[in-house]
Amino acid sequence: MSFYAIEVLVYGTVYIKASTLQKAQKILDRLSSNTIDARHRAWFSDVSFEHVPRVSFASSLTLNATFPGSQLVEVTERDVELAQRSFVLGSRDVVVPFAERAEEFNKVPVFTTDVDLTATAFIKAESRQEARIITSKFQQQFHVELQMGYWLWFSKLGFDDDEMAALPVVLSSAIKVIGASEGCGLEQRWPD
Repeated sequence: MSFYAIEVLVYGTVYIKASTLQKAQKILDRLSSNTIDARHRAWFSDVSFEHVPRVSFASSLTLNATFPGSQLVEVTERDVELAQRSFVLGSRDVVVPFAERAEEFNKVPVFTTDVDLTATAFIKAESRQEARIITSKFQQQFHVELQMGYWLWFSKLGFDDDEMAALPVVLSSAIKVIGASEGCGLEQRWPD
């Protein structure tokens, strides 16, 4: 088996707690063009709206397509491992999540919008041709559910047959937030 890498476009939903739409927009603007460490579990929330942190992403992502102009390249197993722990080793370019713990913060409105992200997808395949077939299915089949086996999507362990069901694709821990998806703006989601 060989490993291949390619830059991909990913869609997600972001939740932002803020007292006003304008404050939520400022938070989104600051987050845009930054990179998050996806291995930090606090970025992905599956709790009720009143308990989400100031900024979090829905616990599912969709791999939409390869990044325009990106090429499928063969990489070593070590390259995959290093991409999975790059931020763990101390990058200063990463934005880390934070949570407000004050009781009154639970009453702050939650705004949401769809966002475009980029990441490196790693594919384990018998050949470059097989890897190309997998990338051609991104838009139709690759919905990343982060509730069960969350860490496997951001670890080489996701390829292992003995870890639940082996994944054909894992992502780098570095996910860049491009910004709100085209035609999408922040809307208040909670309270209704």
